[in-house]
Amino acid sequence: MVTTVKLQAPFEYSWIVTLSTIVLGIIAAVILVYVVKKLLDLREKATAKRPRYHKIHLTPENLARMKKDYIGRVSALLNGYLSGNLTKRDGYQKLSGIIRSFVHEVTGINVESFTVKEVKALGIRKLDELMEEYYVPEFAEDDKAENKDFAASCRVAMGVINSWS
Repeated sequence: MVTTVKLQAPFEYSWIVTLSTIVLGIIAAVILVYVVKKLLDLREKATAKRPRYHKIHLTPENLARMKKDYIGRVSALLNGYLSGNLTKRDGYQKLSGIIRSFVHEVTGINVESFTVKEVKALGIRKLDELMEEYYVPEFAEDDKAENKDFAASCRVAMGVINSWS
């Protein structure tokens, strides 16, 4: 008995299957690169939010000179307000700038763009006192700042600057 077997042609991949595999591989690689880049960006942002410090070497003479300079600035600001050259809001904004500049110069911490929460997280007690003096009147509507006495705020600021150690 003779048996014949008919063989099939070898299995061949279609070019569409090969192309689809390459395209899916490229898409997977792009997604992987994107995810890794996002993770690295998040990591950079987390380190960028930390306060930047630079070492300050203050001698007692330099600190005394800085205190005198900044107390003079606050005093000049108060005189400008009392003479009618400044509105209360402008006065508080300038007071904020003076105080933040003083803290930056004395501590090396650039608090010029910090919020109250960020400043409190630093744990500098005297800075909390100063910020409470000007923060609400600086940003509130004029009627909410009416009960705040700018001259008293300036005196508090001068007292805190003077007692800074």
